[in-house]
Amino acid sequence: MSHSPTIGLSSYLARLLAFAALTTLALVATPSSGHAPVARFDALPRLAERLSQPVWLAHCGMRVVEWRPTSAMLPETSLGPSALAVLDETCRNAFERYTDFLRAKGLPRLRTRPDVLPSISLLPGNILLDGKSLRALNDLPSRFEAVAPGCCYWGLYVDSLNHLFLRNDPLIRGESGALEPNPRFVRTLTHEISHILSSRMGVWDIAGYDRQRDEDLAEQFVEFMGMRFPAESSAEDLAFHRGRVPYAPATGAVARADATAVGKLPGAPAPSASANTSEQGSSPRSR
Repeated sequence: MSHSPTIGLSSYLARLLAFAALTTLALVATPSSGHAPVARFDALPRLAERLSQPVWLAHCGMRVVEWRPTSAMLPETSLGPSALAVLDETCRNAFERYTDFLRAKGLPRLRTRPDVLPSISLLPGNILLDGKSLRALNDLPSRFEAVAPGCCYWGLYVDSLNHLFLRNDPLIRGESGALEPNPRFVRTLTHEISHILSSRMGVWDIAGYDRQRDEDLAEQFVEFMGMRFPAESSAEDLAFHRGRVPYAPATGAVARADATAVGKLPGAPAPSASANTSEQGSSPRSR
């Protein structure tokens, strides 16, 4: 059967246009999970999320560029002089002793001082409060999936972004009811400082990078700094903040980060190769 060349051409053009439309749709379509793919740069604070004036921490050599308080614990989690002093003093102590720590471990370094240091975001971390809300530390998968595809963390240093994401509770109420430095926050920041300094002083440029070795080194530095208590779970953290149990650190060996991690997403890939974490501990109630 013969057919008209005009009709054939029209049919060909129609099929071509349909194919082009389907190709375009495939390029912009979201995954089956229903959300757009998350890139590592999505973890960085957007312009509206940044502080209008970054806060310089002299002993850290870093700027706080973002701070999100937790509404249920505003005094303990809000930006202010006392909270900033906890960060700066923790940095001062850690930076002063890190070279001695490396020497004690027999580790070389490429530089005597760190090169470019990261910016800091302080975000809600407790998953029983707002730690999984939009733009919180455990906001998965909308913001942090590409750099830390798992839960749950108190701190996250992403070397490739030159950014430190940190829990937002430098303060805690003591027995008198007055606000005091939160030793659990200090532990987290000290752990992350080890990740930062080992990278920025060139330890791994010489020794060769291994994720588990980096995590182990960070935990060893925590112990070197006198903190011999494990990372807490969100349930334990809430109990500390609400005064249900004493907040003072317990004695004993520091738990390995990989041994205390809970709530990993089944089959989730490892965090970004340039991300280092302070993982939340296991609660007896969650075992």
